[in-house]
Amino acid sequence: MDTAREETSSAAHQEPLMATKSSWHRLRRSNISIACVVALTLFIDMLVYGVVIPCLPMIVIERLKGNSAMVGFLFGCYAFGLLISTPIFAILSDKYQNRRYPMMGGMLGLVISTLAFAVADTYVLLVFARMAQGVAGGASWTIGLGMLADVFPTKRLGVVMGTVLTAHTVGFAIGPAVGGFLFEYGGFSAPFTFCAGFAVVNFLAIVWIHEPLHTTPTEESNVKVSSTQEDIEPQHVSATANATANATANATATENSPLLAKKQQVTMGSLLKNWRILSCLICVVVSASVFAGIEPALPLHLQKTYNASVSAVGLVFVAMVVPAFLAPAIGHLSDKMGRKPISAIGMVMMAIISPLVAIPYSSIYMILPPLMVFGLSSPVTLTPILPEMGETVHELGGAAYAQVYALYNMAYSIGMFVGPVLAGSIMAWSSFEVLMLVFGLSLLVCSPVMMQWRHHN
Repeated sequence: MDTAREETSSAAHQEPLMATKSSWHRLRRSNISIACVVALTLFIDMLVYGVVIPCLPMIVIERLKGNSAMVGFLFGCYAFGLLISTPIFAILSDKYQNRRYPMMGGMLGLVISTLAFAVADTYVLLVFARMAQGVAGGASWTIGLGMLADVFPTKRLGVVMGTVLTAHTVGFAIGPAVGGFLFEYGGFSAPFTFCAGFAVVNFLAIVWIHEPLHTTPTEESNVKVSSTQEDIEPQHVSATANATANATANATATENSPLLAKKQQVTMGSLLKNWRILSCLICVVVSASVFAGIEPALPLHLQKTYNASVSAVGLVFVAMVVPAFLAPAIGHLSDKMGRKPISAIGMVMMAIISPLVAIPYSSIYMILPPLMVFGLSSPVTLTPILPEMGETVHELGGAAYAQVYALYNMAYSIGMFVGPVLAGSIMAWSSFEVLMLVFGLSLLVCSPVMMQWRHHN
């Protein structure tokens, strides 16, 4: 009898523990948890990226006695590291079906590279630290976006990615202001040690979440929904089951078909041959060049024209980034009205406003309205592109989400390298006005590409 009571008591104690463990386990696997961790990762990555914007020009020109060309090259080194690391992380992630470990490695690298900024006392060390920061960013962006595609259905990616990219916007919005304030009042190393602490917290969050469920290419093309999505959308289970049965029957009947085999083997080369993907990448390169090119040039322009301090430069950048909080609404609008016209409107908007930013106004406050419109044009252009590329891969029937987002990252990296280097060179021999005029003309030339991104599909 006593033994029976003890067993009953033991079972009673174990039940709440099992329930707690089950809830904790579900929380680690939750789509919302994964989206939050990805959002935190993008936030920290862009916080660090934004912190250095008002600091690096002053460090290079005043402390290291450099010039604007050196500033532009230093900004572009981030893109060089991003470009090298992105395809490696993407291919390994898709091949071994693991997202967490590359993200953990990338965040650990971000901690190290950020601390390297704090101790760098030569231009060469700054270059290496900036490149290492780009390598870490390759893991954060490529693996993070691939992780979202693993757990959310393609038709919802516009809203999900627009929402998650809001965290990226927040990081980029407060980064320059925080960096300028800490640099001016806390000293040279204060902004970087501050960001390193946040990166450590993010590393622990990535360790906490559970690896998302993955499907093989065949499962992805036939089932088109993961078990995680079934938990969220039970209303579609019966319809999916019928679709799966039909798809399985068709696959069995044509399992030796060369067309089917070809569909299952989606590579970066085959993605680049798709006009929808290629036109999206061209848009990303040009718009990223313009948006990244203003980063090393605007602080120099503000200091020269308005005698602005480092903290004032950081606050001006906040005005440029604040309108980007509309990214979720833009993503929803592009899903409803079409992604092609929204992106084209964004490029034309950026082309028109670019020369207006360069006008030498009588007060620094007068530059804020055109800068806000300039900042709004970036999410209008780029937010629809991510879900468009993801949907294209889904239609091709291949589980290559990380690879297609790697192509996006690589295109953005090329723009982030070309823009600052070009901006530094033009600022060295000409003026900020000429630079923004060149950017505006480039956007106008490229905008028809976006208008025709389905024409050759």
